[in-house]
Amino acid sequence: MATVNLGKVKLKWRGTYAGGTAYTPDDVVYYVDGSVGSSYICVTATTGNAPSSGGTAHSSWNYLAKGQATSPTTTQGDVIVRGASADDRLAIGSAGQVLKVNSSANGLEYGTGFAGTHYLAYSNRNRHGTQVTVNGNPLSNGTSDGQRDCILINNGQYHTITPGHADDIIVMSVSSLIYVNMTSGGTYWGLGMQSATDTGFTANRNMFYLSGQHAWGNGASNQGDHYENSNIVQQFRIGDINLSAGTTYYIRHIGQVHSPNNTVVFGNTNGSNSRSRNTCWLRHYKKVT
Repeated sequence: MATVNLGKVKLKWRGTYAGGTAYTPDDVVYYVDGSVGSSYICVTATTGNAPSSGGTAHSSWNYLAKGQATSPTTTQGDVIVRGASADDRLAIGSAGQVLKVNSSANGLEYGTGFAGTHYLAYSNRNRHGTQVTVNGNPLSNGTSDGQRDCILINNGQYHTITPGHADDIIVMSVSSLIYVNMTSGGTYWGLGMQSATDTGFTANRNMFYLSGQHAWGNGASNQGDHYENSNIVQQFRIGDINLSAGTTYYIRHIGQVHSPNNTVVFGNTNGSNSRSRNTCWLRHYKKVT
């Protein structure tokens, strides 16, 4: 009786692929291509031909079950990006950075989203209607609280900044509606800006701008009922006003007065709009590094 060769009647598991082993159709192997492990079925007798390379199956093999690449990420916040030939890990950037296309236009990176030299890191405004009346005649010259160069008109309000670089920039504005009756004698006043490293303004006190006690006013008498909205706006480089990168500073506005015997009313409330009494705003622009 003749013998009929039926060939293989089921798939034959051959284990992990070995380069020196001869394989015939319907052999099944396991093989790791790069970092991806998959199972393959032989479709043409072969020896020494790996089942796949770079994710493409050899002509002697077909994928039986294609595996999934192991994630290249290692840290919370990592992003998977396509590299030159495989998926790569892009580590999470620093606080405030954005994801953008690199300078070669062939990949992604984290960096500053704004292309200018500085970006706005802080913007704040204080405004209040508290009136402060002061006479400079009995006061001594000096920058301690209550002396002629540090009249407290900020009503406890302040700004908070933490410079990142000596080339950071702050722009600050101070305005106050002033009233003085000069009928019996003249008087003078000014405005200023002060920083410290505590909210009580006792540590590292720094008067980084004073307009001067004679910035506004008149030394003569019989000048009548005088109202004036006094304002200063100044821009500073952090390194030029003795502030240090990495240190948190508190900044407030103050008033100044001179010695004639008439009183100066800062933030006058008589017949004025609340917005015009005492207003101070500050913008902190950080240097792009």
